[in-house]
Amino acid sequence: MLLRRTAAIAVCALLGLAAACSDDEGGGDSSDATEADDTTTTVAVEPLTIMVTNDDGIGHTGIDTLVTAIEELDDVEVVVVAPADDRTGSSDTMTEGGASYADATTISGHEGTAVDGFPADTVTVALDELGIEPEVVVSGINQGQNAGPLAYLSGTVGAAREAIRRGVPALAGSAGLEDDADFAGAAALLVAYLEEHRSELADGTASTDAVVNFNVPDCTAGEPRELLEVPLATAIPEGVTPFTADCTLEPAEAPADDILGLATGYAVVSLVPPENPAG
Repeated sequence: MLLRRTAAIAVCALLGLAAACSDDEGGGDSSDATEADDTTTTVAVEPLTIMVTNDDGIGHTGIDTLVTAIEELDDVEVVVVAPADDRTGSSDTMTEGGASYADATTISGHEGTAVDGFPADTVTVALDELGIEPEVVVSGINQGQNAGPLAYLSGTVGAAREAIRRGVPALAGSAGLEDDADFAGAAALLVAYLEEHRSELADGTASTDAVVNFNVPDCTAGEPRELLEVPLATAIPEGVTPFTADCTLEPAEAPADDILGLATGYAVVSLVPPENPAG
């Protein structure tokens, strides 16, 4: 899909590998290529510990897709701590007195910890019970877009909000409602972000002011448009749905927020503060 190709190109550009990612037109000088190879040096990457969680449960396809994608990065430790079952729509609710937990795996066998509680509980368990010290928390990939006011109802975003309250940078990612939603496309955008911001995540200078919230459209026709950075919508306009879009339609004007972006076929990224301004 276009979104996946865009994310791949973004990663290549961030790594300085634009030539390797472009089509070979056959016009290069082989001696120049050899000389370039001889002078190329390997750039060391900073190690990252990445906690992955969600609200659909540790056995959901979305989190498995995300973990698989992140593990392709160099020198990362991926720690999965997620709800034992589906806790969709639980916002940043936490279990009074704390939540219990046990060893578990994702559907393809990634080892992790299943928490008998809410998504926000997984952050507490990871940091306070398991002694994990992540450089970043990544939550998703959620089944169902979490844009505009829906972000504050989301358990996936709720876990990320709890992470930034604890001083840990956090991302969230969401795709469509269908079983074949573009989880891989959303995961690719999160991985590209981790690559781009790896240095500041590793050295502790990444912002913890807000959750970086990615949403991928579910196109009833066409393919998703490029990633668009827009504000979080404060309301869902009447007659507009963030869940599906005809991605062949050309919007009359640039979308003003994430709800309108999704509705017109864009992948969107917005910032979600830890506290809901609506109360």
